[in-house]
Amino acid sequence: MLRGVTYHHGDVCILNEQDLAIPRGGTLLVTGANGAGKSTLMYLCAGLVRPDRGEVRLNGENVSGILPSSLMRVGIRRGFVFQQGGLISNLSALANVALALRYHADLLDMSEAVINERAQFCLGAVGVESPDIHALPGLLSFGIYKRVAFARALALEPNYAFFDDPDAGLDRENAQVVQDILVSYHNDPNVTMVIATNHRLLIERLGIPIHVLDEGQLTAVDRHSLQRPSVRNSLV
Repeated sequence: MLRGVTYHHGDVCILNEQDLAIPRGGTLLVTGANGAGKSTLMYLCAGLVRPDRGEVRLNGENVSGILPSSLMRVGIRRGFVFQQGGLISNLSALANVALALRYHADLLDMSEAVINERAQFCLGAVGVESPDIHALPGLLSFGIYKRVAFARALALEPNYAFFDDPDAGLDRENAQVVQDILVSYHNDPNVTMVIATNHRLLIERLGIPIHVLDEGQLTAVDRHSLQRPSVRNSLV
């Protein structure tokens, strides 16, 4: 995924000549102190931000700065859940989920009726029902808002999915829904995932080794032996 990637945010080095390989269908779990750059790492891995040096490749394709439609044509379908959800404020929940489907309607050969049906299915799958599906994001509770963000990310049936702090700030019920989705996708051999989290319960539920992002370095660490103070202090 990453080949010799270096990226600076101002004077801060987020990644320093890092290599990272994730097998197809695998999951990368990243933790680290607040401000270490986990969100930026998500953007880099998804190709939403161009590195200063090096390459980001998905399925062998250099994805940095490439149009989503071009990636779709070579079989790369990305889903992204931003830390705060990132829904478009003047579109209903249903319209937010349908947006990517409409953008790629020609490639997907989907009619408007099929797009609406798919969007409603995705919302139903994460437990969002009427009247919330027709509400603007600002009128939704945070838990429902985050579920809509998941529905939007999963609408394109991504084979690469990126989740930035996916269950942060959620109550137990909504966190359970989000974690169940992540566990199911972790078990799907057709989906490669990158998850940034400091939530100990999610780390334990996924049950996989983690990578710690610290001072520009990604280091693999067994989740049972988190001895470094900077790592222990970051987990909740």
